[in-house]
Amino acid sequence: MKGVKATLFFFFLMGIGHALMMVINQVDERYGFEKSFMFWSALVLTLCGVILIYITRFNKTDTWQSMNGALGGILFWTGGVEYGLIFCSGKLGITTLHGTAPEYRLMESTWPFILAIFLYLLFHEDVRCNFIVFLRRKLPLMKGPTSEGRIRNYGPRTAFEMILVLWTFYVLLLLAYDESIFGAHHPITYLIFILSLGCGIYLLYNLIKIKEMGKAIRYAIPTAIIFWNGVEILAKWKVFKEPWITLNFPIMTSIIAAFLITFYLIYKERKTSKLNK
Repeated sequence: MKGVKATLFFFFLMGIGHALMMVINQVDERYGFEKSFMFWSALVLTLCGVILIYITRFNKTDTWQSMNGALGGILFWTGGVEYGLIFCSGKLGITTLHGTAPEYRLMESTWPFILAIFLYLLFHEDVRCNFIVFLRRKLPLMKGPTSEGRIRNYGPRTAFEMILVLWTFYVLLLLAYDESIFGAHHPITYLIFILSLGCGIYLLYNLIKIKEMGKAIRYAIPTAIIFWNGVEILAKWKVFKEPWITLNFPIMTSIIAAFLITFYLIYKERKTSKLNK
């Protein structure tokens, strides 16, 4: 159940993150702060993310290293990257096109950077990502085996994992939605939807077998985000209205309550495991 709890935690966190951005944007717009409230909010989120990642050097267990690293990564992504793109797209004069916001049009063009990072990770002996290791087994890429030395702090790695996985799937969906490439109702978009659900279920099946909470947290990040692709695509197809965008109070309250309960269960299980050692 550790893996299920961790997946639910990050799945709910995705919705809360979207809602937080909408609240910040609406406050800025409603009270005429002319993006100053947005700027300072983005700065605070970014700094909180950096602080959480820094704190991981003092965490003694890989569970809290992974948890703080993941939370730090998503805060840095929201404040530094997403809001950074909003400010940059405004400065460059990029406009909305076919319903795609300026910041997402700018993000869509970052795919070469993702490819460059992926190539680096693919040939780096110290990277132990399951997907990367799988590719190494299938392709003759490495001069030797993957490094198996002790990792003293999982925090920065988990933060990097959170940022890179979010970034990769954001860009994938944006490329799929782009009418000049595929489009929201193109067969490729339907294929991404099918693969997201199928791969998400497979990853969740593997998660059930993981007994260490730290490892479950790290494995749950791509699992939750891949599942989230399906949610995003369904919303794009207008199957439902996103409550984190419309700020539906009863639904968002329920999501936040579920998030807090899941966090408590993770904390309680970690505390129980520590006492039993």
